[in-house]
Amino acid sequence: MSQVTDRFGVLLRQFRRDAGLTQDELAVRSGIAERTIRRFETESRANPQASTVRELAEALGLAQADRARLLATVGEPTSPRTASPDEPGGTAAPKPDPGRYITANERELMEAADELTDVVRARWQHEEIRRRIHDPGPLPLRWRSADTGLTDPDAPTDLAGTLDQVVSCYRRVPSGRLVVLGKAGAGKSMLAVRLVLDLLNPSTAAGAVPVVIGISSWHPVRTSFHEWLAGQLTRHYPGLAKPSRSGSTLAARLIESGRILPVLDGFDEIADGLHQPALAALNQVALPLVLTSRPDQYRDAVRTARVLRGAAAVELADLTVADLAGYLPRTAGTTAGDTANRWDPVLRALAEHPDHPLAAALTTPLSVGLARVIYSDTTGPDPAELLDAERFPTAASISDHLLTRFVPTVYRPEPLDRAVGLDQRWSAEQAARWLRFLAAHLSRRHTTDLAWWEFGTALRRRSRTLVLGLFAGVTATVVDWLVEGVASAFGTRIGSSPWFLSGLLIGFFGAVLMVISYGLVIGREVPAPLSLRISVRSGGRRLTAEKRSRLRLGVLCGSVFGVCLGTAHRLLDVVTSRSASSLMAWVVDAALFGVVYALGVALVFWVLGLIEAPVDLTSAGGPADLIRANRALLVGPVLVLMPVFAGFVVGVAELLDGLDAARPLGIDLDWAPQLVLAAGLVSALGGGAGYLFGMTPWGQWLVFARIWLPLTGRLPWAAVAFFEDACRRGVLRQSGPYYQFRHARLQDHLAAARTGHPTERERATDPG
Repeated sequence: MSQVTDRFGVLLRQFRRDAGLTQDELAVRSGIAERTIRRFETESRANPQASTVRELAEALGLAQADRARLLATVGEPTSPRTASPDEPGGTAAPKPDPGRYITANERELMEAADELTDVVRARWQHEEIRRRIHDPGPLPLRWRSADTGLTDPDAPTDLAGTLDQVVSCYRRVPSGRLVVLGKAGAGKSMLAVRLVLDLLNPSTAAGAVPVVIGISSWHPVRTSFHEWLAGQLTRHYPGLAKPSRSGSTLAARLIESGRILPVLDGFDEIADGLHQPALAALNQVALPLVLTSRPDQYRDAVRTARVLRGAAAVELADLTVADLAGYLPRTAGTTAGDTANRWDPVLRALAEHPDHPLAAALTTPLSVGLARVIYSDTTGPDPAELLDAERFPTAASISDHLLTRFVPTVYRPEPLDRAVGLDQRWSAEQAARWLRFLAAHLSRRHTTDLAWWEFGTALRRRSRTLVLGLFAGVTATVVDWLVEGVASAFGTRIGSSPWFLSGLLIGFFGAVLMVISYGLVIGREVPAPLSLRISVRSGGRRLTAEKRSRLRLGVLCGSVFGVCLGTAHRLLDVVTSRSASSLMAWVVDAALFGVVYALGVALVFWVLGLIEAPVDLTSAGGPADLIRANRALLVGPVLVLMPVFAGFVVGVAELLDGLDAARPLGIDLDWAPQLVLAAGLVSALGGGAGYLFGMTPWGQWLVFARIWLPLTGRLPWAAVAFFEDACRRGVLRQSGPYYQFRHARLQDHLAAARTGHPTERERATDPG
């Protein structure tokens, strides 16, 4: 019998989550469109046919009672004694009370939150597999309540527990605010991920969607927490940048409506001097949240700003020798008939001498994980060497050894590398050199997030600008030579200037324009990835603030380029010893070229704005996916719109020349058809390439990560393949659109190996 509080959409969503299925997976099983299922669950379409409900029930594998409940919500009669789910009979169940009316805004947020739940769950389940957290099983993380001085007086102080109790521990805090403290490598991030996945488990699901966000990029003095969090959500999940019905982005609306639980990882990694302002700002926020930090940084912040309001604090405990004895032997395989394990001598020694430096070094999941990779996963060195007091007199020396040996070990050629999907084209020496460069690059930027669109920042701003100018100039020159060469092959001469000289001059102006445009427009900021897709049917019909800004930029660059091209036209006359034009002719020529090109670029960006649409939330992926998506968003439309631009320029220029627009000023434009056509083609091809190189995130990636840095030996040519392979080897990991090193300590160690100087964070890190 259906309960009067049952509603079809709510019940369908509950059964789907209980089955552990995403909307997409249910659509595949049932043969019903994913969009239809989404509408059912958000109750924007609440009148399904009984046959459709039966197909959904079958796909979900519902028991008879649950099947009857679901059918009853749409008024389908059922019988308690029905033997076949396809033969309803008996008396009809009462129609359910539709309950409270759900507004369109609420439906929109319910749908976005539900899709976000599926995406977050899938992302972190995949990342847990990559990090081998459950192979052969998770390390026995334990925690205890932190000092009372680090916990709000109103929060509970008896929260000791283990990893499988993380949700129950969190839910004992009335405010929903928890601070997780632990030294470097203690497993704070592992605990945060486990909390997120357990909260997203259908049997324990909470109302808000937990989302892991690294907090190191927040500057609390410049940006409010809500503004920063909304920006990070749209960066990690581009579909949330879509405008909601109320006008603001979905990310902002989800935060405002309390549907997001921020899990803020790495409070200790906020820039020096900003910990106290950050804690003070968080105390002004009413949201439930989880915050991870090293103890010292949080304790220092608490001294000058009160503890996080309403928050309980727990501190991760060190791993013990007993923990190691229960874990490490399971990671090392044994041969048939051999009961001995390579870790047995080490564990016996530690049991007899629990104060040995090795016992102090292996107290964190990070160090144990490194030891496992170096000594358990390979047929390499014997772990008993770690007991050598002369080689490793302290816990710090053992930790340094593990960090030093990690990269050479994971890149050591093994017979099964290709079988398990590892790339064999790079040697350990090459990989170490490139990884040290990446680590030093991140340390200079004071971040742990390796953003694929920011590789240009590995160069100083002036060098970066000159490199882009070089690319733009060479491209414009080559394009001009090709156009004039093709024209010559058909017996047509473009102007009176030698083709070689003309191409060099056009390239020079192209380089100058790129240097000026990049220096003035981009400056210190790097263009962020675009969270859009091309859709003629569902593109935007109104210009957003971002599109208007891009349109203004395009008009400015187009006009400047036109002025430069008009100037080049007259300058070539002088260089080739033709009669010099009057100053007025130069000015008019340059001005008209500027107007024509400004209008042409405006047309292109206006059309582009019409066919751009926000990406779907479910399309959110890792860095490699975003690189491909940004390439598809830019390259395709540019190739299509360049002919439109060229045709517009040629048409308008011929119209002005035919009307003799400069005659009232006593000036002959001298715009021959072949000259105008060549100018249109050169500017379309060269200008389009220049825009891609200098003004887009994918262009920056192409110029620096795919060409310049590999050319100078600082990155491999196949950069994405290298990063993805490093993730499979456990050197890097993915966090939304970013790559990160396995741990900040590994990043600091590699950076110090490149520069010869330890980073501030490495100097402050506790041994082990």
